[in-house]
Amino acid sequence: MRELSLHILDILENSVRADATHISVTLELDEAETWLTLCVEDNGKGLSVTPDQALDPFYTTKTGKRTGLGLSLFKAAAEQAAGTFQLGQSPSGGVSVCATFQYHNLDRAPLGDMAGTFLALLLSNPDLHLVFSCVGPQGAFSLQSQDDSTEDGEVSPFSAARNFAQRTKEALCAVGISK
Repeated sequence: MRELSLHILDILENSVRADATHISVTLELDEAETWLTLCVEDNGKGLSVTPDQALDPFYTTKTGKRTGLGLSLFKAAAEQAAGTFQLGQSPSGGVSVCATFQYHNLDRAPLGDMAGTFLALLLSNPDLHLVFSCVGPQGAFSLQSQDDSTEDGEVSPFSAARNFAQRTKEALCAVGISK
């Protein structure tokens, strides 16, 4: 995958398949702009295998497939950019995936369209509670998908997803991660 946002989309789809109802995505660029960290945590079913087995590209839990490249490719992308990768249990009982990348490394993939990633996820899963936190050299923001909908249904799922995507773009710009 050429963009980190596509790796995140793959992980988010895995979370949804594991029946997660709450997913937290954290993106942090340290103040010195040395390390970019991406973490996803969910409250899904958790790993049914060891982390080593889940990272094996020739293992998958998806029926009809023979490979499970998503996590192994994300790990390779982090290591290629002089970073690290961790896979384990989240505090809420689901899965935690965390990767760091040396920010100015020539081999670091671009961040890509995080707003588009969240838009795609929320359009197909309107009841999902998505929390996005971003920290950058110019500040921090935390957004919740539930903030874009109302209990009486005034806002359509499409409008709520679009609003969350727009707020994601604005937050990334405000903290100095993208322009």
